[in-house]
Amino acid sequence: DAIGDALLRRAIAEYVSLARGVRCSPEQVVITAGAQHAMDLLLRVIGRPGEQAWIEDPCFPGALAALRGAGLQPVPVPVDDDGIDVDRARRLAGEARVALVCPSKQFPLGHVMALHRRLALIEWARERKAWVIEDDYDSEYRFSGKTIPSLQGLDGGEFVIYVGTFSKVLFPGLRLGFIVAPPILVDPIVAVRTLA
Repeated sequence: DAIGDALLRRAIAEYVSLARGVRCSPEQVVITAGAQHAMDLLLRVIGRPGEQAWIEDPCFPGALAALRGAGLQPVPVPVDDDGIDVDRARRLAGEARVALVCPSKQFPLGHVMALHRRLALIEWARERKAWVIEDDYDSEYRFSGKTIPSLQGLDGGEFVIYVGTFSKVLFPGLRLGFIVAPPILVDPIVAVRTLA
């Protein structure tokens, strides 16, 4: 099944709901061959070649490659201690319809996106009817305190697409990742997944 094993999708939905505050059902979970594969699939579905997309600066090189591979024009947006600077991003590329971020632990700086920036990013997505890809590659690892709830949970899963992986907590060779997509995107993602 191109969407992935039903038992695995149910287990992932339960896990991310409890551990990360993600709002989803097993029907919204699509299994992928890692987070990189998930981003590639998503950008091919939600992106339009030539359009601008926000990406954190600095960023994970694989995310940048996925944007370019889908034909999008990456717009590097500075990151500070509070995460991506949404106001600056609006000035740099106000017409963008896609943002790719790591709010739980920015790669490579390790900053956690502040609540006011998370809310500003969600507000932008709602205003623009834009998509935010939340790359949650290793939120399981923290030095102190509780894990901060996901951006997707704050949004309710309307405009934020959650991407996770088990490469950090299990082992990279497993190549197991997943997407928690808004219901409207599940069928298009599965259609592209079937061809990939």
